[in-house]
Amino acid sequence: MISIQTLPRKFKIGATIVEDPAPEASLDEVQRILTAQYPMLRHTRLYQNDGRLNQEGTEIVYEFQLIPVKTKG
Repeated sequence: MISIQTLPRKFKIGATIVEDPAPEASLDEVQRILTAQYPMLRHTRLYQNDGRLNQEGTEIVYEFQLIPVKTKG
């Protein structure tokens, strides 16, 4: 008998690692949830193949690619 185990997800926002707020939700739904606390995520997009296993192989980490802050200088 084969059993399938789903690895937990974590999300990297800059230097911050955030636990998955809704493990059963899609990546789009999780992004909408996290946008309430991290508004800069509104301008990014995650795809299923963006996930990387951590060094121990115990969880999948998705890193949001943030748009650099623009300054006049």
